[in-house]
Amino acid sequence: MLYHFGPYQLDVHRGELRCASQPVVLEPKGFDVLVYLLQHRDRIVTKEELLEHCWAEMFVSEAALTQCLAKVRKVLEPAPAGAPVIQTRYGRGYRFVAPVTEQRPAPVQPRQPLASTPPPDRPQRSTILIVDDEPLNVDYLEQTLAELGYATLSATNGQEALAKVAADAPDLILLDVMMPRMDGFTVCRLLKAQDETRLIPIVIMTALDAKADRITGIQAGADDFLTKPVDETELVARIETALKLKHTVDRRLGEFSALKDQVAQLVHFVTPRDSATSERGHETL
Repeated sequence: MLYHFGPYQLDVHRGELRCASQPVVLEPKGFDVLVYLLQHRDRIVTKEELLEHCWAEMFVSEAALTQCLAKVRKVLEPAPAGAPVIQTRYGRGYRFVAPVTEQRPAPVQPRQPLASTPPPDRPQRSTILIVDDEPLNVDYLEQTLAELGYATLSATNGQEALAKVAADAPDLILLDVMMPRMDGFTVCRLLKAQDETRLIPIVIMTALDAKADRITGIQAGADDFLTKPVDETELVARIETALKLKHTVDRRLGEFSALKDQVAQLVHFVTPRDSATSERGHETL
């Protein structure tokens, strides 16, 4: 089904949103929310209904849904004085209110989705471990990082974080400080003390901005810091910088390991011949 509203055309079958024939970028969950509100525009849709439909079998907070809707509105209503597309009915839910016309598309062969090409400095699907005992913080970070193309893991305390790293080492760790059972400084110190994990970048997140806490983090081996509430622009910049450095180090270590193997093979090839030459010399004498 094709939906037309204002300058926009939404093709449910192809999963496309266009404005004046130009493609519009909208993250997948935002697209799902928009389609559901369009298809049920004859009534108010509650938050619980949206969460159940668009995040089936997942625990997602209302704050994450609100943020998702805010991003959809930012795409569809860029001008502050523009006509509303989605209205919030406080205490009740949301409703799609823009005039809509429907059009059935001509039968076409399903088109395969285009493979996204990651920026050259960011390998595809880097994995980030989020360590925080506040579910709302984890929800926000998971959604934000997913929109940026990262895979995520999460842990609610220090001991769980260490277990997650041991089972499947991530490319970067976002680590809260104030947690039960084991604080972030201890986790950081333990990971940086092991050869297997010391090169994983650790970005410490804390509501504490005192100089002493930053010094403690540096002494524990932290690579960078973020102060809560986390600013999204700063979050992206610090993650990209840390991952770029890590992938460069990993590449250099891979090249060094390959060179080391080549040297070992060369030594293995040359050594027997030298020994044989030496033995023949002794026999001649």
